[in-house]
Amino acid sequence: MIELERTEDNITVLISEKAFEITDASDEFILVECGFADLENEAAQPLPDGLVIEIRSEDGFGTYFFHELELTGETHGVALAFRCHTPNKYWEGKYGLATFLAAVRDQAGHHDNWDVTQIELEDDWKGITLKRLIAKGDPLQASILAAGADLQTLIHTAEVALSGFVWEDEYATKEDPFCRELLYPLLRRMGFVFVRYMHGNREYGKDFTFSELTPFGHYRHYGLQAKAGDISGGVNAAIDGLLGQIADAFAMPYYEIGSKEPRYISSFIIAISGKFTENAREKIVEKMPKGVIGSVYFLDREYITELVERYWKTK
Repeated sequence: MIELERTEDNITVLISEKAFEITDASDEFILVECGFADLENEAAQPLPDGLVIEIRSEDGFGTYFFHELELTGETHGVALAFRCHTPNKYWEGKYGLATFLAAVRDQAGHHDNWDVTQIELEDDWKGITLKRLIAKGDPLQASILAAGADLQTLIHTAEVALSGFVWEDEYATKEDPFCRELLYPLLRRMGFVFVRYMHGNREYGKDFTFSELTPFGHYRHYGLQAKAGDISGGVNAAIDGLLGQIADAFAMPYYEIGSKEPRYISSFIIAISGKFTENAREKIVEKMPKGVIGSVYFLDREYITELVERYWKTK
């Protein structure tokens, strides 16, 4: 529990029953600093009114950029505010600090749940603050690490927006960076909404689910299965596995966060970081249920690169 104890002469902040020294206070707030390890047993909860918990990280919570984090209470959980505050003279990035911070700001709009609450581009000390909410009951440490991983992706997409897309070698062998660094931000830039990456926990053959608003005012839902490397028409096991995932993806519904209404996909995409070899695409189409032909699309590295060139813009 995170508690605030007041007496006539003293105010004490307790985190997991450990007392912390107050570093600053006024009539409106009480600031206390703790370490990341101090939150090991804590879950998100509405914090005492006015309490601000500050955490500093040498590696920027894995980002090497956002070294300060503030936790404040919200009605339904906790707000995380990651802050970067850096002087020009210590900046060694490829691009000017103001240019890079502006790119981070612009890319935040393509990532779920991030709000830019502060940005300073004119002073010698430049900075940006990004905020997101954690639901009540979520473990604080795990939520902070997950937010840090999402910030790493955001920073990567800002670099890509400034320098142009670079296809990383690891995309050919590792599905997670292929999904996180490329497919997820690409789908957002293409204008799809409710983009959800399952992080390895597939929803019946779907690594991604996402939707688009049709001209008729209704949502059309999609599923996407990602694979690292090539798919060969000579490897029946791989094709049979994909066929099973295609059938499951159309037959089984998925549920959007916070909704009990089932959603069924209308289109399914197979996206790979290599190429379809030995007529693999034709063999998949030949064996799939006839009712879904025309609703399954194939994206290989070449096609994905074309989409990046078309949609991956600075803003």
